[in-house]
Amino acid sequence: MNWLYWLVALFAFTLWASRTYNLFMGWRRLPGLDEIEADGPGALPSLTVVVPALNEEESVEGAMRSLLAIEYAELQIIAVNDRSTDRTGEILDSLAVKSPRLRVVHVRELPTGWLGKNHAMHLASLKATGVWILFTDADIHFEPTALRRALRYAVENSLDHLVVLPESEVVGFWEKLFIGFFWVMFAFRQRTWKIRDPRSSAHIGVGAFNLVRVEAYRRAGGHAAMPLEVLDDVKLGKLMKRSGARQDCLPSGGMVRVRWVVGLGGAVTGLTKNVYAALAYSPLRVFLASLMILAGITWPALGLFFGPTGARLLCAAAVFCMVVSLKCAIQTPGLSAIYGLGFPLASVIFVYILCRSMITTLVQGGVVWRGTLYPLRDLKKGLI
Repeated sequence: MNWLYWLVALFAFTLWASRTYNLFMGWRRLPGLDEIEADGPGALPSLTVVVPALNEEESVEGAMRSLLAIEYAELQIIAVNDRSTDRTGEILDSLAVKSPRLRVVHVRELPTGWLGKNHAMHLASLKATGVWILFTDADIHFEPTALRRALRYAVENSLDHLVVLPESEVVGFWEKLFIGFFWVMFAFRQRTWKIRDPRSSAHIGVGAFNLVRVEAYRRAGGHAAMPLEVLDDVKLGKLMKRSGARQDCLPSGGMVRVRWVVGLGGAVTGLTKNVYAALAYSPLRVFLASLMILAGITWPALGLFFGPTGARLLCAAAVFCMVVSLKCAIQTPGLSAIYGLGFPLASVIFVYILCRSMITTLVQGGVVWRGTLYPLRDLKKGLI
């Protein structure tokens, strides 16, 4: 039996030590967006910001006001009211009356073969006049110089796609624990330390901040190439990287902020839509991912109390790496790296979300998002 303790402990330690080292070495080379100079020689290129919104009356006004306060010479903002049944459209129209920068597009019906958000972004991209397009969400808040800093960095580094990882606003234990866990897992899965390497298939995208050069975006196929892709933000990054686009990502340093999880229940509900799609709607992948998570993240906490002394020390080292990895990946003020000690607990919750996402999708026969059912057979065909 001792060999099994050794095997699992060695697996967990090797996994965490290698990924934490890569994350540390990768992030230490990256400046935060707040460290990029907003002003410099030469005029910045024209920019269009695209904001899809469906029933966002609680968040859209504050987010749009932060965009309208952006300091940028040639800026166009296109907000797409995507079939909202609340006051979203009314709020956007009232803001547009006061700002010539803002154009509001109202979508009344969703065409067959499209997810609502993907269609909204595709529609807005056709109306964009900027040399660059920023795809963002309707609950994101920007500092006034954020876009100038981002474009300055993208232009000076000859990029085609820049992702800025937003600073997460969190309240309470569960939000801090889960957001910390999510960002570390996201960084590991997307291999953020390899994003810049054109020889690597590693890619990235986030709904909060996908900045693309229009010419490269069109060459990659844009959102028209993934009309039924649930993970539209990440898969846009995949399309861009696959087409040869130069890609990079930066921590926001407080320049871009969002509160995308409200309580543990919000995390469970929000990710239920996405995580089965992230595993290509495959029950086998869900099983294997769950097994790996339980062995590599949950077990080290339990392994501190069972098995040979050497295996226990390996488990302790793996738990220490969890703390270090969170220290590297933190994008959240007030979130201590000590929350990395809670990753084994968060991993159990995440396995529950994985299984919940799979079962819910299978029972519904697809994904229900914002009141619309997207059949599973169509979603599988639309995978990128």
